[in-house]
Amino acid sequence: MKRTSLLIVILAVFCSTHAEAQLFKKIKKKLERKVEQKVDEQVDKELDDVFDGEKEEKKKKKRKKKSSDTETPTQDEETTIEAPEASFEAYSKYDFIPGEKLIAYEDFSTDAIGDLPQKWNTNLSAEVVSLNTISGNWMRIGKGYGTYVFSEIPTDIPEGFTLEFDLIYDFAPDAWAFKRYLNVVLSDLEDPNQYLGKQNTGKHVTKVIISVADGSGRGVFLDKKTPNKALNLKGKSAPDVFSKSGISKEINHISILKKGTRMKIYVNEDKVLDIPRAKEKEVIFKTLRFETGITPDDQHYYMSNIKFATGVNSADRLFENGSYQAHGITFDSGSASIKASSYATLKQIAEVMKTNPDKTYKIVGHTDNDGSDSVNIPLSENRAAAVQKILKKEFDIDSSRLQTMGKGSSEPLSNDNTATAKAQNRRVEIIQL
Repeated sequence: MKRTSLLIVILAVFCSTHAEAQLFKKIKKKLERKVEQKVDEQVDKELDDVFDGEKEEKKKKKRKKKSSDTETPTQDEETTIEAPEASFEAYSKYDFIPGEKLIAYEDFSTDAIGDLPQKWNTNLSAEVVSLNTISGNWMRIGKGYGTYVFSEIPTDIPEGFTLEFDLIYDFAPDAWAFKRYLNVVLSDLEDPNQYLGKQNTGKHVTKVIISVADGSGRGVFLDKKTPNKALNLKGKSAPDVFSKSGISKEINHISILKKGTRMKIYVNEDKVLDIPRAKEKEVIFKTLRFETGITPDDQHYYMSNIKFATGVNSADRLFENGSYQAHGITFDSGSASIKASSYATLKQIAEVMKTNPDKTYKIVGHTDNDGSDSVNIPLSENRAAAVQKILKKEFDIDSSRLQTMGKGSSEPLSNDNTATAKAQNRRVEIIQL
């Protein structure tokens, strides 16, 4: 009996010890799980803090961007030129520089809507219109075969000149048409108002053809005609904007430079043709006319912002008179935002400055006489400052070499009240000191 009781006690003690050991193991595992859970929770919290912090930073940046997008810029902010950077990059290979002396300008701003433009002659018809999606007035040309003469473009066309204009078409470019062309025609015809009903007139004719039709081709062409057929030539380019994949109702800027026998043609930022012998050396062009041929009904070309300028000088002659009237530097209307198409003019100016490192320059902004001095003087100052900034930022010209000044409309090149005079007066002048 005693042995049995002792065995029971021993077994009880053993079981108690074993139970406690199992209990301690359970407690240990539970504590380990608790610690791991706490660690995991802490790690999760720290990770959440990191990601939440990044999210909050992104939210702050987004709020900041949204706020800056909606703020009204001050005058100083208007002189910054951050917005068109991508466009400036697109124009980095653009080498068109308008002539120094603006001779004729047409934006149809003085013409009544619905009328034939006052300074134009034609054998067909045209009317001045405004567009609901694009600012300004435009000359609309429709069905038929027409010749158009802008009276302010002089006869006896100089050996060196530039011609620019904006062009819109309102039709689907992939729709079939027999004829849809617009030509710029140089010829030895004595009087541009002669033979208006006959296109391609003259013994020596060079024409630039813009065509968006199946019958007359698609693209930009140069066609030179002389009495000696062996000297005739044709050139062709096919920019997308005048192909079947083009987009209607958008502005296309056309630029033509003639210097001696050479002609360059640009569409927007691209040079599409460069013809060294676009005319014979002994030929003197007397007239410049526009021609159109459109066969479908209710389809039109629209033209505006036509500029004819002379004084196509090389860079080494830029400041031979002490100053340069940089009509090629242009701005968005009423602002100091420089248009990307100004790139080539700015680049040429910068190259001259780099070859004359001991020289300093004064940049003077000028406006036309529309508006008051309280608006025009600050605007001209901001535009001069914008030119200084772009010369430094894009071309590494030390800003300490560049003074700036704005004179508003106080020093006009012309006192007339015509569109051409106002365009002449809106300019940036660079003075070599």
